[in-house]
Amino acid sequence: MRRGFWTGGLCLLLCGFLGSGCVVIEQTQKQDLAGFSIVGADGKPEEHITVSNYGYYLFNLIPICCGNTDPDSSLATAWFSDEVNLPKVQGVLINEVKARGCQVAEIQPLCQSTCFFSAIPFIGNSLGIIWYRDVQVSAVLVRPPHQPVPYWQRVQQQTRRVAK
Repeated sequence: MRRGFWTGGLCLLLCGFLGSGCVVIEQTQKQDLAGFSIVGADGKPEEHITVSNYGYYLFNLIPICCGNTDPDSSLATAWFSDEVNLPKVQGVLINEVKARGCQVAEIQPLCQSTCFFSAIPFIGNSLGIIWYRDVQVSAVLVRPPHQPVPYWQRVQQQTRRVAK
């Protein structure tokens, strides 16, 4: 009975790792920022974008799995690779900014890590075997007043209006 409990727990943990770790890009659209201005920025805010990557680490040092920040890879999860760090996530943000043809007006990073067993009373981080690490970078993108909207973005905006 006891052996089955541990085997089942390890299988459940392994299944959790197999489906975990991803890079997420969330954004708001221009109409959500209507009437909003940023002090010291040239132009009007185009959108607010947040790039997030998370993963799991052994003893908060050895990467197990995390989101893959490589834009050329078709895999969503990177195994045994340290992709959850500020330079990698900022690289994803910079690629998104360049693709949209905008400038960054405000940028805010957030880095955090948590032990899996930190919620258990009297144990806390003393069992710091498996850790969850998360890095987020948030930015407001601004299009300068003299820069036109690229053709592909105008077509995309028109198709959204037609679909509504």
